[in-house]
Amino acid sequence: MNGERILKVGIFAYLLIWFIGGFWGMAAVHSGLLDARYLGIDFLKLKEYVYYGLSGAIGGVLYELRIFHEFYHRFNRRWAYWYVMRPFLCGGTAIMIILLFKSGIMLMQVPDSLAAKVGLSFLVGYGFGKVIDKIKALTETLFNGKKQADPNINDPVDKTERIEKL
Repeated sequence: MNGERILKVGIFAYLLIWFIGGFWGMAAVHSGLLDARYLGIDFLKLKEYVYYGLSGAIGGVLYELRIFHEFYHRFNRRWAYWYVMRPFLCGGTAIMIILLFKSGIMLMQVPDSLAAKVGLSFLVGYGFGKVIDKIKALTETLFNGKKQADPNINDPVDKTERIEKL
C-alpha cells in the first residue's frame, strides 16, 4: 500500500468511528451510563450539551463522508487536517449556536424540545461553513459597526444622505 492509500483508509476509518461513536455516545448518555462525576465534572448537568455536541459532530462527519466519497479520486493530503478537525469544530459550534439562541442573541424560534435542538445542532454541523460565514457577518455587524453596502436598506442615516443629495 502506498502512503496516500493508507491515509485514505485511515481517514475513512476515523470518520466511521466518529459517525458510529457519535450515535453510541448519544445512546450512552441517554441510558445514564455517564450520569456521574468524572474529573470533577457532573455530566448529569451537561447532558443536553453532550447531545448538542455529538449531534453537531455527527452532522459534520456526515458532510465529510459525502465529500470524501465524492472526491475520493481527487484526494489531496492537504485536506487530512480538515477531516481530523471538523468533528470537533462542528460539535463545539453546535453547542455555542444553541447557547446563542437560548440567550436571545441570535433570533430564531427554536422549540424548547430536546429533539428540535439536537436537530438544529445536526444542521449546524452539516452546514458548518455556512454557519461560520453567518457568525462572521453577525460579529462584523455587532462589533465593527460596518455599514451595509446595499443602498436599499432602510437605514435613517443613508436615507437622510440620499434626500440631501436630491
